[in-house]
Amino acid sequence: MNDSTKNITLKAGRRLPALGAVLLLAAGLTACGGGKDNAGPGASGSAPASSPVQSESASASATPAASPTSDANNDAALLESFKKLAQSDVSAAELSKALDDKLAQASPETGDALMREMLAYYERRISDVQEKFNPQNVQQALQKLEWPPTDDQIAKLEDEKVRALVQETTDGGYKLETAEGMYFPVVDFAKLKRADTHVTAAMKDYIALLAVESDHKSASDGGLVIDWAEVAARAAQAEAYVAAYPTSPERDQAESLFATRYIPFLLMGLSNTPVFDHETFKLDPKVKAAQQQAIADYPGTVTAKLTRQFLDVMEKTGGAVYKKGKNGQQVDIPEVKAFYDSLESHARELLDEANPNK
Repeated sequence: MNDSTKNITLKAGRRLPALGAVLLLAAGLTACGGGKDNAGPGASGSAPASSPVQSESASASATPAASPTSDANNDAALLESFKKLAQSDVSAAELSKALDDKLAQASPETGDALMREMLAYYERRISDVQEKFNPQNVQQALQKLEWPPTDDQIAKLEDEKVRALVQETTDGGYKLETAEGMYFPVVDFAKLKRADTHVTAAMKDYIALLAVESDHKSASDGGLVIDWAEVAARAAQAEAYVAAYPTSPERDQAESLFATRYIPFLLMGLSNTPVFDHETFKLDPKVKAAQQQAIADYPGTVTAKLTRQFLDVMEKTGGAVYKKGKNGQQVDIPEVKAFYDSLESHARELLDEANPNK
C-alpha cells in the first residue's frame, strides 16, 4: 500500500465508523493483514508468533496436532455442508446460526468462502423476503412504528402475523428500511461483523464497506442522505480497498461501488441532489468547495484525479454544468456530457492503471 493510500484510510477513518478498524470496507480498508487482527488500516495484520520454546514435558503431553491434510478435509466438509444448506429452503435465521457454527471451526480462508455463500444467499432471497412485506396489512402495521423501529416496538406490533414476520426477518440478519412511502427489509451487513475474527482482513474490510452503506445509506428517494464530504470519503475508501486487496474476489464489487455509485454521486449528483444550481445550471459553490476539499484530503488518488478533471471542465465552461434552453430547460454542454458519459469507464481505467496487479 502506498503512502497516498495510507493517508486515505486515516483521513476517512476519522469520519466514518471503522472498517475493520476504520471504516469502510476498507474504508479503509484496513490494511492487508490477517483476518484475526483488530489493527487499523495499514497494519500488517500478522498474528503473534507462538513461542519457539517448549518444555520436554509439555511437548510429550501435548496432543498431536492435526495434519494439514486433515485440516483441509475438515474445512472442505464444512464448506460443502454449508453450501448445501444455503441452497435448500432453510430460513435466513437458521442459516445464520449455521454460519456461526461453521465459522468457529474453519480457517480464515474457509471463513471467507462461508461468508461468500451467506452473501450469495442474501442476494438470491432478498426479493422474496421483501415481497412478503408488500401486503397492505403489513404496510399499515409498519406505518405505526417510529423509525428506525426498535426491538421493543416490533414486539408490541398488534397484528400477531405481522409481528412474527418482522421478528423472523430481523432474526435472519435483515433490518427494516423505508423509501417512497414503502417499508421493506434490507440486509443488515453490520450483523456480519460478528465474523471478523473468523475471516481474513480482506473479507473483514469488505463486510465493513457493505455495513457502512447499510448502517448509513448514501441515497434515498433520488437524493443524497449523507453530506458531500462523506461521499468523497466513501469514494476514497472504496478505492483504497481496491489498492489494498487487488486480487480479492470482492475487488470488483468495491470497484463498482467506486465507479457506479460514489464517484458519480460526487461529480454528477442525483436528481434530487444535483451538483448545480437549478436557476443558473452552474456548479453549486458548496459542492465545488466539497470537491476541492476532496482533492486536498485524498492527494494522489483516483478520487482526487477525477475530481480535478471535472473541475478543469468546469473552468472551461465558466462553471456551467448545463446550459439553459429557450424555455428554461436543461441543455447538455458537449464537454460536460462527454465527461459524464465516459465517467464510469474512465474511473475503472484509472483504477486499473493505479493498481496493475489486478
